[in-house]
Amino acid sequence: MTDIELLLYTLIERCEQLYVEKIALETLLIGANAPGWQKMRERLLSEETELRQRIHASFQPLYDLAKREAQAGRALQELLRVLPKPEQWS
Repeated sequence: MTDIELLLYTLIERCEQLYVEKIALETLLIGANAPGWQKMRERLLSEETELRQRIHASFQPLYDLAKREAQAGRALQELLRVLPKPEQWS
C-alpha cells in the first residue's frame, strides 16, 4: 500500500468513525433533553482554542504527507467529491 493509499484509507475510516460518534452523541443529548447543547456545540467549534490548535498540530503530518505525494491533489479531490458535505452531516 502506498503512502497516499494509506492516507486516503485512514481519512475515510476516521471520517466514518467521527460521523458515527457525532450521531451517537447527538442522540444521547437529545434523549437526555439537554437544553442549549446545539448552541454550546457551535460555540466550541467556532472558537480558536489551545485544544483545537493541538488537535490541528497532531494532523499536520497528514497534511505534509498529502503535499508530498504526486497524485495527492487528484486523490483528495475524488475523496471530497464522494464524501457527504458538512451541511449534510447534521
